[in-house]
Amino acid sequence: MLAGGTGSRMGRPKQFIGLRGRPALFYTLRAFEETPEVARIYAVGDRRRIEDLVGEAGITKYATCARPGDARSLSTKNGLLLCEEGPETIVLVHDGSRCLVTPDLVVRVVEAARGGADGVVPAIPVSDTIKVARGGIVRETLDRRNLWAVQTPQAFRLGRLRRLHEAPEEYLLAATDDASLLEREGGRVEVVQGEKTNIKLTSPEDLVFAEAILAAREAASSGVRP
Repeated sequence: MLAGGTGSRMGRPKQFIGLRGRPALFYTLRAFEETPEVARIYAVGDRRRIEDLVGEAGITKYATCARPGDARSLSTKNGLLLCEEGPETIVLVHDGSRCLVTPDLVVRVVEAARGGADGVVPAIPVSDTIKVARGGIVRETLDRRNLWAVQTPQAFRLGRLRRLHEAPEEYLLAATDDASLLEREGGRVEVVQGEKTNIKLTSPEDLVFAEAILAAREAASSGVRP
């Protein structure tokens, strides 16, 4: 679980921003704690703050924490070095700031990974028209029927993902997600249906949506209309 971001666009570490009285990462940890398919949770980030939150949230699957790297892919690499499991173990890489992930989505990603794909990513079809522009001028309109907005958690075999992260640093820095490293070497990455509510906290506006989604879930679980 990657939770080492500084939150430059948010103005503060987004994984610790308060949502309905709890840090955002609290909800991320609980989702993986409540997923039977998850055996251990390895974190990357501020060890002290994460372990304090682990205790507060009652997380029993937490294993240990690694220091974050200077970029996302380097943080992933540090986290993979912690894993004690065998090379064929399915490992999930998740952005801690996607705090609205559900156990149901995690299960579907794991089940797809067991089916033989080299990697699995959750994604939702792009509904907006996407244009390529250079210098303020539209150069191309893409066919959105082939476009997907990719989320996390992404699933891989531990041994292969570790090998991919042994690449030179400049190669890793060019990767926007872990699946792209696999794609570069011809790996087969399968897409499963993501969830629209599985948003990533990036800008202050996202907090409004996150609060509303959490309020709706709490109301649904208590049988009260929001």
